[in-house]
Amino acid sequence: MSLIKDRKVENIELFYDLIFVYAISKISELAHHTHNGIIEPLVLISFMLSSLAVLQEWLYLTNYLNRFGTFNTKELIVMCINMGAALYLSNSLSLNWEQNFYPFNISMLIMSSSVAFLYHCQAMKKGIGEKESINARNILLIVITLFAICLLLGFRVGMLFCIAAIISGVFLPIIYRVKFNRSITNFGHLKERFELLTILFFGEMVVTIAQYFSTEHFTIYPFIAFITVFFLFGTYTVLINKAINPNQKTRGLILMYSHFFLLMSLGIIIYSWNFAGKNADKTFLAIFYIIGYTGFYLTLFANEIYLEKKMRLCKEDFFKIFGVIIFSFTVMLIFRENFIAGELSILFMTFSILLIVIRKYIK
Repeated sequence: MSLIKDRKVENIELFYDLIFVYAISKISELAHHTHNGIIEPLVLISFMLSSLAVLQEWLYLTNYLNRFGTFNTKELIVMCINMGAALYLSNSLSLNWEQNFYPFNISMLIMSSSVAFLYHCQAMKKGIGEKESINARNILLIVITLFAICLLLGFRVGMLFCIAAIISGVFLPIIYRVKFNRSITNFGHLKERFELLTILFFGEMVVTIAQYFSTEHFTIYPFIAFITVFFLFGTYTVLINKAINPNQKTRGLILMYSHFFLLMSLGIIIYSWNFAGKNADKTFLAIFYIIGYTGFYLTLFANEIYLEKKMRLCKEDFFKIFGVIIFSFTVMLIFRENFIAGELSILFMTFSILLIVIRKYIK
């Protein structure tokens, strides 16, 4: 028996997501820091840690609301506390980890503790989902402990515990788990929540491109980039929104973790566009593009597992996609000094893959 039946996304959940629009914009600002035409390892590490931190806190509360949420007074109060901490977390996202060490970790501690409290209250009801609630609470207690230790130890040593806490928060749900009652997960609601979050990332991509629509100096580049975003979004929508049946009994782990890295891949593409206007090293920029688009398509097509076998892409389809990607990336690397040529090759790739996907999934 499912605890949640055909529940749609509530307005308060959409309001909660808006907080993460701000967090996404703060993460994107990290791309403005370059050195000798490349993005230094510290910036990339900061981007990855910041992205994982923001996404995991969003997911913990989202999972609770998906499985047990009734939006009673207690849950609304916890959501407000969580949102307030999320704003402080967003403002602590920068390259100066030492300066923002305490605001960042205190925010993470508050957000993790608030969701752990909700899971504890649910476990005390000793009803359907008790074992799953205890499991989630225990995972969060491990994460909370690591954040508390890092605050006690200070920046130099505590930063190691901070990294451990972020990584643990992301991957412990896979490692430390019990036999899961799939009926407590509303897959359709979970899928819709991830779709809405992904739309926010696409929105950030549009905002990034908009800065190149200059009223003083016309160039074709932003138009190509905008159409590319449209094709990327179309491919995502056809598979995730149109092809996948929302009425499935599954925990949705692949949906969750594929979106973690899909959103980070979109973040890398956003980075690349920000980076393009800063006298970037052309080879580095081309490789960065390749990493972003490859990550996007790999993690997107991982969600084919939720399709019936007859609806999945066949070997011939994947060979076509692989051939298009190799051709486009080769052109990008060969003509890396010609930015428009690289963008046209990406436009060709995204359009071709969209056509393949439409012909397969929409009949």
